[in-house]
Amino acid sequence: MQRFVISLFLILSTLAGAAEFRTWSNPDKTKSFEAEFVSRKDDRVTVRLKNFKTITLEISKLHIDDQLWIKQNKSVATAAAASKNIKQVDEDAVFDTVVFGDNRDTVTKKLFASKLVTSNVALAHIGRTGLNNIFTTREKVAGLACSLTFDWSESGELIELTLQSEDRSAQAYSSDLKKCLEEFEELLTTIYGKPKQSSAMSKISELTDEQMLASHVWRLDQGGSILLGTSKMNGSYQTVVRFTKEAF
Repeated sequence: MQRFVISLFLILSTLAGAAEFRTWSNPDKTKSFEAEFVSRKDDRVTVRLKNFKTITLEISKLHIDDQLWIKQNKSVATAAAASKNIKQVDEDAVFDTVVFGDNRDTVTKKLFASKLVTSNVALAHIGRTGLNNIFTTREKVAGLACSLTFDWSESGELIELTLQSEDRSAQAYSSDLKKCLEEFEELLTTIYGKPKQSSAMSKISELTDEQMLASHVWRLDQGGSILLGTSKMNGSYQTVVRFTKEAF
């Protein structure tokens, strides 16, 4: 399976509509496709299709309109300058640049630099609050805001990162939370392929307080798993995506 190195970044940028797709054509416009510009190097251009696959083409084999668009918007000089500002992402990243094994300070700095999440807690005050639930996604999933929680090893290394939707009542379990779960399922499947295990969304009667039940499981290429399901906390319910070093 092809590895997509910035998994959750792709999910959330898709939800945000961040990708700027345009139509590209061959010289006589008999064939065309939708793709997002990624980079240019010399006489070649790399684009990303809507299924997240990237392809590299010779600019001369594109329609003249596309060649002019590249010349006007993505000159070699502009592309070279932009490449200096591209954030290098560890291929084992599970959320933006965060990887398993990062310590608390590293995770904090990475998330404050991330464009995917925001926090209403100042960096200087983090030591008094802890990291759980202070970072929320800038974009909603099926209309629900999501926050991050973390689990650490005894030596202080990140071993789990969980993306949890905002609370919903029992009455909204089969509507709001189901839609959120289905949207995550579709996007995770697009990126990681079919889950190793899948089942129907857990019944609300099956959940006990402070419990998560996974309906879908994916394996991470770098080791570990992704669990998608629902949870119950303090009498309210949530949709949960759990990235863990454990293999399920």
